[in-house]
This record gives sequence, C-alpha cells and structure tokens, in this order.
Amino acid sequence: MKTLRPWGIALFILLIALVMAGCNRAQPTSTIPTPALPVVPTPLPIPKRPQVVLPTPVTAATPTSINESGSTGPSQMGANIGETPVEAPAAIEPDIAGWAYVKTLQARLRAEPAGNILDTLRAGQRLDILGASPDRIWLKVRYQPNPDQDPIIGWVLASQMQYYVDPAEIPVVDGAEESPSTPELSPQGKATVTARKLNFRAGPGVDQSIIGALTAGQIVSVLGRSDNQQWLKVMTEDGMIGWAAAPWLDSQVPIEDLPVIDQATTGVPKPATPKGIIAFQDRPGGSIYVMNADGTGLRKLTSGLDPALSPDGKQIAFTRWGGNGDTVRVIQTDGRGERMVIGADKPRSPTWTPDGQNLIFEFVVKDTYCRDTPLGCATDEQIRKEFNGNDCWTYPPPIGTYCIWDFPVVHFFITSLASTAVNGTSVRNLPTNQIVYTPRHHPIYPEVLHLTRDGIAVAYTQDNRPPKLLVEYGYLGAPVYSPDGKYIYVSRKDGDHWNIWRYNNDGTGPVALTRPPLLRDRPINNVAPAVSPDGKFILFLTDRRGKWEMWIMNSDGSNQRPFAPRSLAGIQFDFDFSRARMIDWK
Repeated sequence: MKTLRPWGIALFILLIALVMAGCNRAQPTSTIPTPALPVVPTPLPIPKRPQVVLPTPVTAATPTSINESGSTGPSQMGANIGETPVEAPAAIEPDIAGWAYVKTLQARLRAEPAGNILDTLRAGQRLDILGASPDRIWLKVRYQPNPDQDPIIGWVLASQMQYYVDPAEIPVVDGAEESPSTPELSPQGKATVTARKLNFRAGPGVDQSIIGALTAGQIVSVLGRSDNQQWLKVMTEDGMIGWAAAPWLDSQVPIEDLPVIDQATTGVPKPATPKGIIAFQDRPGGSIYVMNADGTGLRKLTSGLDPALSPDGKQIAFTRWGGNGDTVRVIQTDGRGERMVIGADKPRSPTWTPDGQNLIFEFVVKDTYCRDTPLGCATDEQIRKEFNGNDCWTYPPPIGTYCIWDFPVVHFFITSLASTAVNGTSVRNLPTNQIVYTPRHHPIYPEVLHLTRDGIAVAYTQDNRPPKLLVEYGYLGAPVYSPDGKYIYVSRKDGDHWNIWRYNNDGTGPVALTRPPLLRDRPINNVAPAVSPDGKFILFLTDRRGKWEMWIMNSDGSNQRPFAPRSLAGIQFDFDFSRARMIDWK
C-alpha cells in the first residue's frame, strides 16, 4: 500500500475545497437586460391591450455606416448608444405599454406628432411608452426630467427609440388619428440620388441613426425639408421614410419651396467646392460661354468651335468657319479683345502650349470623296483592287457578297496638325500621320495627344519622332490629360452607348467611370469630359434624363450629379457625336 506524501495531501484538500466552493456559489438574484434591436415601426393592425410582461431583450448589432458622401466608415452614432446595458424595471405600471431609451445622440420631445418641441432628449434617456400613432411613426411617451419635477408627456419619433416591447403590442392612442403628421407625408415631387451610396437616417442630422442606404440613380419621393435646407425627408418606392443629405439629391422641386418638417440637429458634410473657370459651347459651332466653377457668373462671349482656355485662364482660343474665311481666334474671358490669330482650311480644336505662347490646331490638308468601308475610306479603284479586279466579291459565310456600291460615298477630310505663335507667326506643320483630330497638349512635356482613325496617339513637337499609338480603338471622342499628365480621360462608344473612360498616360489600365443603368429603354450616353485644375472633378455631358445636360463627378467616377442646374437651366445643349471639344476647365 502506497502512502500519500505531504504535497499530495495538500493538493487533494485543495481540490475538495474548490469543488465545495463551486457547489455553494450563490445564484444571481437578477439579470441585466441587453438593449433590443433597433426597430423601424411599420403599419400594423391595432393590437389588444398588452399583457404586463417584460419581453426578453435582444442584443443590438453594432451598425456600420455609409458616409453622406458615399464612402464607408465608422458609425457616427455615439459610442454609448446600444453598447452599455441598462437595467430595466421589474414590473410595468398598468398605463405603460413598455419602456424606451433614446438611441440617437439626441431626440425631440414634441407636444404632438410633428408639433412644437417641448424638450431635447439625450442618448440613453429612459421614457415610458404610453401609446403610438396609427402609422406607428410616433410614440407617445412620458418623460421624467428629474425626481423633483413632474413628468412631461409628449411625442417622439419611434425610429429614434430603442424599446423593450414588441411594436405590435403598443396600443394606438385615442385621438391620435388626427395627428398633424399626415400632411407632412404628402409627396411634393421626386428626387434622384446622385451619390453612389447615401445614408438614410431617422432624423435630419449626422447624429441620427442610420436606417438604410440609398444608391445612385434611385428615385425617391420628397416629403419636406429641414429648417436649414440641408436635409430632405424622403420616401422610397417600398414606403420606407427617412432623411437624406440634400446636396446628394437632385430634387425636381426647389428645396426652398418644400415645407419645413423638422429642425436639423446638425448640418451635412460639406462637399468640396470646384474652383477655377469653365468655358463651354452649347453645340459645335454654336455659342461659347464662360462661368465660374462654383456655378456663378455665367456669360456668353462669342460663337465658334472648340473653346480652349489659356493656362492662366484669361483667354479662350477657338475657331470659326465661314464669313471672312476659316480662322483660329482668341478672346479674353471678359469678352473683350476678340481677334484672328491665323487663317486655315476648316481649323478645329486649338490647344495651348504650357507657357501660353503658342497654339496647336487641327486643319484640313485635302478634302476628297470616297466610300466608307470597314477598312476605312477607299476609292472605287482601291475597293476593286481588294476584290481582285471585280465590282463584287463573295466572302465565306456568314459574310456573303459585297459590291462597290454597297459602301456609301462620304465627303472625307485628310487632316494634319500645325503650330503657331499666338500672334500668328512661326507657323509650322507637326510630324503626324494622315488624318488626325482633336489635339491636346501635354500639361508639362512637348507632346500632343490626339485621335487618329485607329485610336489615341501622341505626337512630339520638338523632334521628328513619328507619332506613337497609345490606345487602339476606333470609336473615341476628344481626349484630355489630367492636370499632372498621369491620366487620359476620353469618351468611348461601348455597343449602342458612350461612356467616360480613364487610361494611364501610356494607354494602359482602362477604367470605365460611367455606366448605363441596368434597366433602360434607350441608349444612355456620357461624353466630352473636362478635368478640373486640381484633378478632383470631371465635367461631362449626359443625356441620361432625356436631354443633354452638364454634369459633374469625382475623378474616380463617384458622386455623379447635375452641375449648376439653375445657372444652366436656360442653356440648350446639343451634342452631335462629332469629335468636338465641348468643355474646358482651368
């Protein structure tokens, strides 16, 4: 028989003590409830009088927010909301349907639904629920400011509350059917979401809880606005009601004409303000205008083609055909000093050198008639040679037979590039391939971006190197560099519609910045990009709403929205899908 050593006996006694301690541990006499999931009230049938039973709370999930400007980030709700457990009373008084806690940073206690404000409630404040409005958007509550004051009875938005009762068990209060909340829910018009993602909030402020998200192009009904005009109360197609930031909603109704529904608890994140000066034409060969990038100061300057701002933004180069001849011209942005620089055959798309001393432009070397074929413009003799001396040729299926007269005759221009000093001297031709369009000088280097029949190419102005093809694609609009020269922005035909694309300056890395909606009954086009001097914004033309309008977006394609809609309301844009430069920005 083995004997226990002293350390073995001590270990055995210790184990017995631990077991006995576990058996005799006292059970908790009460539990601390965890806040319930935030509930967005929905219309429900009037329930029977609730049982005096406290439901088991459910732990709320920590929300993830989407910023008003569209990017995801930490929730802007207070850190004490929905995180610290609160001890609920042990019993419910007969006239109380349940208990609620303010889950937003603050909430308004009102004398009646949408009525006068009685007090401002802070996050975590406990309220006694007495009833609900028929639409269950409002809760009638009792508020005890402190033990020495009489309780205040009023109304709060249910969406701002976190409560310990099933919303279906909250009785409708007698007389609440005449609630003044009814007129505020009358749609005043429609609005379109212009941000990629936009927070949908319970109240007019970034301190209000996020109840959902709106997406770009979504149509909502506008119900009213906040007192500071920075928030709109809207209703989605599925009937969800909430608040969204006005700068990212394109409202059909002027915001100042909307009824004031609530006082804003905060402003909205202020979007960056575009800077600089903008020149544009309403159509190729039409009127040329200039305006400030903040949407002010619109004025008509002259008429012509393809306006281009000088590097200092004080002059505009353009071309004009007819009258006393086809010319390249310059005018000051204040409308004074219009003059001819040089005459040429159908000049287009003047572009300034970075020092502002010279202009490079496209002009016609020769115009001819030819037949438009899939391989380019060709004469009858060239097509006949392709057909082995015949007028027709039969290709293997599914192509079939083609004849010379199957290809339409077009008036075709052979074009080139020329450089001139702003005073019209020192004229010289640049080394380019035949048929070049829409030159655009690099912001730093002696290089000129332009289109050919094959795509986007670059020509060199200080040596005899041949042009270099960067992007091989036949259906492109006028390209433009970013201000630092790192990117190329261009409109591109994709199937039956046009989009704005971005490329690296060597022609790699194509990215589509605009896309048509998934559901559409016609082609939706986005064309004629122009980049802001700081590279943060892109102006462009779009017909997505049934007519040509000027819109603006961030340089990554986000936050697409109308540009200066009030200032440009009287401008009739017309884009003919030529290689026109419609907009310039400096």
